[in-house]
Amino acid sequence: QMQDSKPQQQQKAILLDLFRTRNIATITIMSLLLWFFTSVGYFGLSLSTPNWHGNAYINCFLSAVIEVPAYVIAWLLLRSLPRRYSLSGTLVLGGGVVLFIQLVPADFNVLSVGLVMVGKFGITAAFSMLYVYNVELYPTLVRNMAVGATSTASRLGSIIAPYFVYLGETSCISC
Repeated sequence: QMQDSKPQQQQKAILLDLFRTRNIATITIMSLLLWFFTSVGYFGLSLSTPNWHGNAYINCFLSAVIEVPAYVIAWLLLRSLPRRYSLSGTLVLGGGVVLFIQLVPADFNVLSVGLVMVGKFGITAAFSMLYVYNVELYPTLVRNMAVGATSTASRLGSIIAPYFVYLGETSCISC
């Protein structure tokens, strides 16, 4: 039997297809928020390196070095554990440690820089896992559009991140 020589027409997807059903809309909104806030955390920690206690050059070096084991551990976690546990574990590690830093007194320089490095480790691992996790959540028809939309949310987070760093530098004089 001869098949039609005409190529099948591909379906066209539009941005509204990411919100067409309740399930895909929930996934899209959660992905957009997750990408946005992870990007704010990643770039906020990266840009605030000179503000940490101690030598700014050593802090910048440590901030760059900590990314190598973060990517390796992220790769190993993605190979061995389910995606949601890997991603949520690294996000809790990164966010929890960064929140805990507020309780450390200012004169404990090594401890505060160490905690920032652990936080940067967690956020970096989560940031690298988001690409893999996000691609697997969407059907093929809207996958490219979803990755583009969430990447745009991530870039918006990276635009906002320096303002969060600036907020950390200012203090309330009248308080």
